[in-house]
Amino acid sequence: MKQILRVYAAFGFFLLSCLFSNNAVLAQGDPGTDDDGFIVEITSPPSIAQLLVNTFSDCGWVGSTYGPSVTEELCGQVVWAMPDSIGCTPLPAGSLDGKIALIRRGACNFSLKVYHAQEAGAKAVIVANHYTNQYDAACFARNADNTLFFGGMSGGDSADVVTIPSIFIQRQTAEDIDGALANGETVELCFGFPSMTFPATAYHYATPVSQVDTLDHLAVVFINREPTTLYNVGLTAEIEEPGGNKVVLNTTIDSAESGVDNLYTFFPAYVPPAVKGEFKVTFSNDVYTSARDTISAGFAHTDYTFASDNLVLTTGGAANDQAFQDAGLFFQNGALCLTNESGAVATHATFGLVNAADIYVPNPFGGENDINIFLYDADIDDDGVWEISNDGSGSWDDLAGGLVGYAVYQVSGTEGVNALINVVLDDLNNPGTFKVNMKPNHPYFISIAYDGTAAGTGIMPRLSTSGDVNYINFPTTGLYLGGWFSGWNGAIVVQRLQLEGFDPSSGTRPVAQLEVDASMYPNPATDVLRVDLDFGRTTDNAMVSLMDGLGKVMEIQQLDNFEAGQLTFNVGTLASGTYLLSIRTAEGVAIHKVAICH
Repeated sequence: MKQILRVYAAFGFFLLSCLFSNNAVLAQGDPGTDDDGFIVEITSPPSIAQLLVNTFSDCGWVGSTYGPSVTEELCGQVVWAMPDSIGCTPLPAGSLDGKIALIRRGACNFSLKVYHAQEAGAKAVIVANHYTNQYDAACFARNADNTLFFGGMSGGDSADVVTIPSIFIQRQTAEDIDGALANGETVELCFGFPSMTFPATAYHYATPVSQVDTLDHLAVVFINREPTTLYNVGLTAEIEEPGGNKVVLNTTIDSAESGVDNLYTFFPAYVPPAVKGEFKVTFSNDVYTSARDTISAGFAHTDYTFASDNLVLTTGGAANDQAFQDAGLFFQNGALCLTNESGAVATHATFGLVNAADIYVPNPFGGENDINIFLYDADIDDDGVWEISNDGSGSWDDLAGGLVGYAVYQVSGTEGVNALINVVLDDLNNPGTFKVNMKPNHPYFISIAYDGTAAGTGIMPRLSTSGDVNYINFPTTGLYLGGWFSGWNGAIVVQRLQLEGFDPSSGTRPVAQLEVDASMYPNPATDVLRVDLDFGRTTDNAMVSLMDGLGKVMEIQQLDNFEAGQLTFNVGTLASGTYLLSIRTAEGVAIHKVAICH
């Protein structure tokens, strides 16, 4: 059966709304090439023939925010802009007539380089990276503070008079082109539009073998590049399984309107074998058959690991200190884990840090170095409807009532860069068991949350990432940093859930479970929440925090020379919902759910 959905977002942190807009074409009316949807194809010489997609890594290309859009195929011969290949001063008149100019990055604005090439007769410009900062590599560039991938060429001098398109390519691609030119070969390149985009396969890139289930949304976006409607377009998905066996799925689009590219077409359901290994899915169609019109995606079966990342770490990680500060020093990120009819037992969460030394606070008073790990049941009432809002306005707070597992990881500052951290999960409803029973056929979210208020550094934890993965189920991954948005420039945050049997090489026990008698009443509370505590001994430097469902601190009380007594929290101004009460001492932490209802 053919199914169609409309694209809500195009990057890896992919929020797909259940309320879809009408058909729309690419945003080629916007200035520049950064959203035009074409593929860069080096067609000759054969030794360097390759396809470059619009991505921030993996030797892709990124676009400009000035000059014209590319609305139809553009091809030409690539030559260096001489005499200096840097393009910051006017180039000899006519020296680039009808050519695509190759210019090195650096020394002046991108737009000035493009303008000088334009004045010398170029039809388009390719700016080549050449490691302008210490964080760049052969197949990706990053911004000056290494927080994000280099995302595109902004305008500057002469941007308003640029009339030719321009793109940015990575060092490896530039070296391929330069090598061919140095050998006296002719390099030809096209900006061409593919007919297949946004391939989607599994619910999460990695699925434990015990949780393998039917995949009913293998899908791809087909774009009709003809001037008229196409009918009975055949689409194929060829699945190569571990061991080499191939399965072919076919579907047909009854009619495809010209230029429309926001429709997902689904293939028949596929039941993958429950074997460990990598699966490759290649999508093609019977209308367009060039290299650019075939696209691949994949997924993996693992021993014990749920993961939305592609299991291959990139360098640099993902963070944005300014956005973190603007969001009140708080962020939360989450990833979907779907169980099958067998159910599962979760024991560990896995994530990675790049800048542990930067966020570590020496001689912490309380929770300055804490990172919260939450496991949410996304259908806590078992009614088949996910608790999290699916209209694009959702928050992890929607899931607070379904919090079933947690860990508090304390950053030491000595974690290796991009070293994966495996933290033991505990059951919120049965503390001390250090495992969480997961119901059959159920959605769960493993989530990382950090409130930097206590630390006060203003530095966001730089989380380990992999390359981008497309998802279309809502929401496979989501980020809350002052509000939902689609994610980090072509990267997926590593946040994995491990099942029973997982034996980490570097297992880390969470902050210990604190033994304290605690009762909260009334629960639900309306105006005042009273908390009776009994530590059974005199305790100093205890921190009792009321947090929202995301783990963001609403109110905190410090206790010194305290053994037993009652605390009060005024909750009359807080929104109704599920909250968390955290009791933290040097010996450990205890977390309890409380409700506020007005």
